[in-house]
Amino acid sequence: MSLVMPQLNKEFAIGLDIGGTKILAGLVNGEGKMISQIHFATMPESGVETMLSKIVDALISLKQEAIFRGGNVRGVGIACTGVVDSYTNSIVYAKNLGWRNVPVGQYIFEILRLPVRIGNDANLAAVAEYMWGDEEKVEDIIYVTVSTGVGAGIVSGGQLVSGNSEGAGEFGHISLDPKGSRCGCGNYGCLENFSSGTAIAYLANFKKGSPGRMMTTKDVIDAANSGEKSALDIVRNAGFYLGNGLITLIHLFNPKRIVLGGGVMANGNLLYDEMEKTIHERCMPSLRKDVKLCKTTLGKEIGVLGAAGLYFMPN
Repeated sequence: MSLVMPQLNKEFAIGLDIGGTKILAGLVNGEGKMISQIHFATMPESGVETMLSKIVDALISLKQEAIFRGGNVRGVGIACTGVVDSYTNSIVYAKNLGWRNVPVGQYIFEILRLPVRIGNDANLAAVAEYMWGDEEKVEDIIYVTVSTGVGAGIVSGGQLVSGNSEGAGEFGHISLDPKGSRCGCGNYGCLENFSSGTAIAYLANFKKGSPGRMMTTKDVIDAANSGEKSALDIVRNAGFYLGNGLITLIHLFNPKRIVLGGGVMANGNLLYDEMEKTIHERCMPSLRKDVKLCKTTLGKEIGVLGAAGLYFMPN
């Protein structure tokens, strides 16, 4: 008797990315192609129940789309910023949403009757890169996001590294200057204090020290790209510290590839160049030669792809 394998283009998973400003849900096939998507503004002021109701309506539509195509939905994956509990499929704390201890997985399961899995957005971005990144597939890959904050997702030996309490990948909170300024996490001199979009904008406005419109991260990066010295110093400094942080990851995990994403990286060529230069000058040569650095090509869909990818990732 021959074993009939399911067609990956008929096997689907639904990915859900719950962001601070936008919610994106997508129907994804086993080849990493998003077949259909629904997005809408987050609107946390509307309350948890209203938001969950809108989310479920979107998921039902995507499930019906899969059925219409004659396919099977393996489950719903959820990517979310903040602290999540994958054992109870709950969002423990999401600052931008104002959510605490929301059993989102249970709510979705009771209506859709599909398996539900939840994960931190950086971790699931690493899953997306591992499964469907633009480069040749490797078993050891780290995804680093540089945006409002700094975070990382780690796949080692083809397995997502989540840690004992889902805390693996808090890359932005490694201390690079123990005598530096205090971070919101309670530590001092965290990488996030030097290299995040928030830090870049803060340092520029602090140096400016004059009234008027506050500079955004994009303003600072644009000014640096045009050669403005103060902005150039801030962006290069951010790249220097990011490079030193990445050296720590390289020395600890010996990855084959590090993929960088997030809003700062999308426009941060000067920062990227300084980061790369720092790694070249300071990283252990025997480990540096084996790792490839690149920017993500998966765009804003990376959270949905990673969430859906949980159902196609080898066990």
